[in-house]
Amino acid sequence: MAAPDPHLETQPLLSKTKASPRSVPFGTVDPSSVAAPTGDEEDDSNWNSSEYDHAVINSWRVLFIVTGSAFDNLSVLVCMLLSLLTSCVVAYFAFHARQTLFIKEEKIHNLGTFLNVFVGLLLGFFVSSSMNRWHGCVHGFMELLEAVRCMQMQMFALGVDRKRIDTLNRYGLMSAWLLHLSLNIECRRDPQNEKLCLSQATQKERIWGKLEEMRPNLVLPEEKKLLCQYTESYALIWTWMASLIGRMAEDGEIPPMPSPTYGRIIDVVSLAYNSIRDVRSMHRIKAPFIYVNTLAVLVHFNTVLNSLSFGLILGMTMQVAFGNHSGEFKKQLPNLVASLVMQFCISMVGPLLYLCLLEVCVCISQPFTFLDSKIPSQPLILSLEEDLANAELMADNTKWPKPCFKK
Repeated sequence: MAAPDPHLETQPLLSKTKASPRSVPFGTVDPSSVAAPTGDEEDDSNWNSSEYDHAVINSWRVLFIVTGSAFDNLSVLVCMLLSLLTSCVVAYFAFHARQTLFIKEEKIHNLGTFLNVFVGLLLGFFVSSSMNRWHGCVHGFMELLEAVRCMQMQMFALGVDRKRIDTLNRYGLMSAWLLHLSLNIECRRDPQNEKLCLSQATQKERIWGKLEEMRPNLVLPEEKKLLCQYTESYALIWTWMASLIGRMAEDGEIPPMPSPTYGRIIDVVSLAYNSIRDVRSMHRIKAPFIYVNTLAVLVHFNTVLNSLSFGLILGMTMQVAFGNHSGEFKKQLPNLVASLVMQFCISMVGPLLYLCLLEVCVCISQPFTFLDSKIPSQPLILSLEEDLANAELMADNTKWPKPCFKK
């Protein structure tokens, strides 16, 4: 009798050199046969807004990160440039008006800060609402993927025929890919400047073309011909799955319809359908325009008021420093310089942060429109494909006979 291999316990459970054909996800393409994406397409596909280093976030290095942040938005920079220009114009007139020296600095400070409470309160509510929408979209999409995993587990537990399991898995993956592509077809780097006016037919053509490019063996020709007629085909696929499960119950492949097991399987289909509905509704139904418009007007009006107050303080300081004043006004120069520095922080830095926060709220509230807040749905689907393949391998390698409900 040969001695056991001492390194046997260190060998992996699944061989990396000879993988089973079952380990290949549906529609997987040979990497050597597919041209690698280039340019913006590669950046967009690799970008994941939820992947970042927490160590950098907790350090001062985060101050120098611009890519993917709110500070790389051109509209925010334009607003601050206009604010600075307004301050310079006000400072010019204040410099040539001697009467401005008699204005109390406290009054000017109050002019630029009386809206801060309202702006901060409304922005706080908007941030909370936007983050809830973002997490709701993520939760709904992950529930759809979890429904596909649960469906496969139920079929393995009942010992359903492998062809039936493969069909259900293929339908589940098809639904996930179609939902991902249909939601992200509007995703752009800068939706304000990159207008996307595509007809419904063009969108369908792009979605199915992208699906065939990424997973060419996932959809059968006769299935594509039928599904192409409908906009929300990713939801209608679960109608096929419900019908197939009913057929399997009548054929005795799974427990009959009055049984609790059948009800549990149908609950998985309902979970997937409800998750699709939740994600789609959160994407379509946005915050009321009257609320967002009022908030934006308050933020920009607060910026204008702060630019006016900063311009007044700047003009007063320049008039005392470079004008023909002496005596009492010259003594106020140190106080004016200190007020100028403080007013710059309050009237320039503060509105900049408010504008960035407004931009972040709008971006997060539409995770399928802005690339900076894009939900990493494609990596989640790839993880689902891997999980299905691994579960299939584990189901084929058990120490006990496979279960079989159908006798």
